[in-house]
Amino acid sequence: MPTLHIVRQSAFNSDDFAQCLQVLRDNDVIAFIDDGCYNLHHQLINTINSEAGIQLNVIDKHAQARAITIDESLYTVINMNDLVNLTLTTSRVITWQ
Repeated sequence: MPTLHIVRQSAFNSDDFAQCLQVLRDNDVIAFIDDGCYNLHHQLINTINSEAGIQLNVIDKHAQARAITIDESLYTVINMNDLVNLTLTTSRVITWQ
């Protein structure tokens, strides 16, 4: 079962996202929330292997509040209810804050 990684901090201000990427495994799930939405425009996002089956999710209202445009061909737009469902369908949850 995959792990859900909830990323709350920007890699522009913290190394949490870099640490997350070090433990990321095939088929894991990432949810960018709060200032973690800024990572959509950080160079570290390009280090995720697109063939590893990593699911990338972004809370729509959190990105919108930060004027971040979401490329829906790369990221799945979700809401808070979807995030709760992800916590129930993954084997464990790690919050990077």
